[in-house]
Formats: sequence, structure tokens, C-alpha cells
Amino acid sequence: MLNGVLDALARQDLALVLVLLLVFLTLDASVGVGLITPGDGLLLVAGATADGVAETLALIGTGVLACFAGASGGHFLGRRYGPRLRGGRLGRRIGEERWRRAERLFERSGWTLALAYFLPVLHALTPAVAGALGMPYRRFMPWAMAGSTAWVSVYVTLGAVAGGVARRDAQWLLPVSAAAVLAVVGITAAVRRIVSGGRAPRRRRSAWRRPR
Repeated sequence: MLNGVLDALARQDLALVLVLLLVFLTLDASVGVGLITPGDGLLLVAGATADGVAETLALIGTGVLACFAGASGGHFLGRRYGPRLRGGRLGRRIGEERWRRAERLFERSGWTLALAYFLPVLHALTPAVAGALGMPYRRFMPWAMAGSTAWVSVYVTLGAVAGGVARRDAQWLLPVSAAAVLAVVGITAAVRRIVSGGRAPRRRRSAWRRPR
């Protein structure tokens, strides 16, 4: 049954999968869709539909483009409406602790912003928080693109490998699926451990604020 589902996904038109990936990941960090449905699973499933290297690369390219659009939109919304977003209905549902955790990323080195893409839910907040804290767009986006490129590439490739193995031999479907899930959990745990380690510089966040 599960192998039939995977085959059905693989038969989907590539253009449809690309459009869905583009729309979802654009909305992921711009309007907070990723707060409800983390993109990790979507990337794995999208990767599982790939038939060959060319389709895998097309999915990766589309995902990176969508992340660029989403991060740009999120940064703009945070700069324009930051306090209102945080104090609004959605912001309250997200929870103050998640907002504070996202802010703490900006108190450390820039690489923590890139690693944040491997942290479900939290990465969807970082563009808006960057804008709200006044971090310049030109400073934020290189880190965002480095992180999103790594995130999309790793999970789409992982999904493509898992899907290809499972389609070639149905008996490997469950083990391969379990291995993919464990890999995501392991990566998330490792990144969370790295990001939470170390002490934050005291003045970094205030240096990013816009002049009043």
C-alpha cells in the first residue's frame, strides 16, 4: 500500500510538484505557513517524487528560489509590521517563548541564522524577527540563502534517494522511510545542540536596530 502511494507520487507531473513547492516554501517564511506545517516533510516528499538527477536538481532550484522569496517577504513584513505581528492573534498563538528563541539567534554569530533552517517552526520566524530587529536586508539574506540552500538540498536529496531505493525494491520502503525520518530527527537535534551552545555577545542585537 505504501509503495503504491510512493508510485502515485512519482507519477505526478513534475510541473505540479514544482508549483506546489514554490508556493508552499514562499509562504513558509513570509506569512508563517511553516509555523503550522514544517517544510521538512514537504521537501522529503517532493524529493521522493524525483525521477533522476535532473528532476532532483529542478526541485532543489525551485526550493531555493522559493526560500529567497519567502525570506524576503518575511523580512519586509517584520520591518514594516514587526510589533503588530508579534502582538497580534497569530503572534500570541505562536507564543512568546518561540519569539524569544528566534531573537536569541540574532545575538550570536550569523551562521546560527543559516542553521536555523534546520529547526522546524523556528526558521519560519527568523525573517520577520530579522526585519523587526532592524537587521539590514543585505546582511540577513546571505545567511538566509546559505541556510536555505543547504536545507533544501539535503532534504530533497534525502527524499530522492529514499524514494528511488523504495521504488526499486518494495521491501525496503519501511526501513528507508524510517531511516529518512531518523535522519531528519538527528539533524534537527544536532543543529539545536549547536545553536544552543555558546554565549551570545551582549551588543549584537542593538547594533542591528534601525536609527530612530
